[in-house]
Amino acid sequence: MNVRVRFAETDQMGIAHHASYVVWLEAARVEWLRERGLSYREIEQSGISLAVTNVTVDYLRSALFDDELTVHTTLVTAKSRLFTFAYDVIRDSDGVTLAKGRSTHVSVNSEGKPVRLPRQWLEPLSNTVNNTATTTTTSSEAKNSETATSNKTARS
Repeated sequence: MNVRVRFAETDQMGIAHHASYVVWLEAARVEWLRERGLSYREIEQSGISLAVTNVTVDYLRSALFDDELTVHTTLVTAKSRLFTFAYDVIRDSDGVTLAKGRSTHVSVNSEGKPVRLPRQWLEPLSNTVNNTATTTTTSSEAKNSETATSNKTARS
């Protein structure tokens, strides 16, 4: 998803405020779903929300007023109730990574109780995780994945 740093998102020195990054990650996540034929609006209308349980942002470099950025979004985990997205915020002019983020979500009903995401939503998400390049996983996730694969192969 592309974004241009707006003046309202900056401080007196023209540097993007740290809270702006969280807004950009949310917009990128919704767009990521849309690009895969999944409407967050339709998920919400079906009575399910993806409640944010954790957001982290590692700020590596400053984004400045009028910078054009791209937010790359990757679904890292898709379980029946738990979803984790990873993000890279890149400045278009020089390709520098400005921030790395991560958000974790739990599917909940209208009372806020965790529920399984219906198959019509879960399957496309799970398929996306299974087709994700290994470069988007952390070393500990890769190690856990390798162990799970080894165990699964040993049982076969």
